[in-house]
Amino acid sequence: MEDLTALLARVTGCPPCEVRVTLRAPLEHQSNRLYDGWAGGRHLILKEYLKPSEFQTAPVREMRALELLAPLDVAPRPVWFEPQRPPERGPIVIYEFLEGTMWDRRRPSAVELAALAALWLKVHAVPDEPPGTLTVNNRQLGERYATMRAGLLDFAAWTDAEFEAGRRTADLCLQVLERGQASMRELADLQPVLCFCRSDARFANVITRPDGRLGLVDWEDSGLRDPAREVCDLMAHPNQEDLLEADAWQAFLEPYFAAQGAVDAGLRDRVRLYLGSYPVFWLSVLTMIGLGRANDGTLAGWTINELPANTRLRRYLARALAWPDSDFSAQLDALADVTFFPDQ
Repeated sequence: MEDLTALLARVTGCPPCEVRVTLRAPLEHQSNRLYDGWAGGRHLILKEYLKPSEFQTAPVREMRALELLAPLDVAPRPVWFEPQRPPERGPIVIYEFLEGTMWDRRRPSAVELAALAALWLKVHAVPDEPPGTLTVNNRQLGERYATMRAGLLDFAAWTDAEFEAGRRTADLCLQVLERGQASMRELADLQPVLCFCRSDARFANVITRPDGRLGLVDWEDSGLRDPAREVCDLMAHPNQEDLLEADAWQAFLEPYFAAQGAVDAGLRDRVRLYLGSYPVFWLSVLTMIGLGRANDGTLAGWTINELPANTRLRRYLARALAWPDSDFSAQLDALADVTFFPDQ
């Protein structure tokens, strides 16, 4: 911690003896390292990036987003960006600690969902094309389909060789992949109205502040995107897809569509199309994680955001089979005996 203590002392102007830095316990799937820092009566967060492939992009996006959002007071206040560090050490972004309680794995109220919609609309209103952010367009969906297909074919090959009970499951996954491809083809031909989005829309990044206002943390993937994609990520993310039924989401969708749809006439239709592919995307991602666990012998006790892995995967398969209907309960009942990986 000595190098981080020295960095924080330099940034804040406090003597090193009056600076304290401690490691934060990592959250599930966290790809960076967070530290709490205290200096001169201030509580700060030091975010250290760990993936060399992201050193030139993710911290730049995070710092730029925090700077853009500072006037809105909806995100942590930026303090410092340290891009160059000793060999094999990642860049660090320092920002003020955002006081409050993380939503994470709890069901928000209708009032809270409406407040989240209002917050997202504020984020969309930041200046267009901010330097250093990531622009994602729908024409990249062809690449996503190819990656999804490769992953599900690997899963099918594994069931053939290692887990006969999962072969029917693999066939169903490949079936919904083709349906998902149809929705992605339609999306690729559309011209969405891009706007600034935070991405990685898990509830773990939503903070209820002491005064009741909401804030958002973790901005390393922010950039200009199709907002319809962000809505579907919010609704389908494994952190929270099981917490709210379709009707409950209307508390977010109604005010959001009313405002954003006024400047983006195709928004609702693109959300519908994305909801046809997002469950398949998560099937592909999570089955690949499962294959890795099968290969290294760590399937026992595997849970995905607090649900047993087979339960979570069945939910995504049921969603994909039911689309465009948002009620997938009948499909889920029919899949009760379907298994992806051995229960251990």
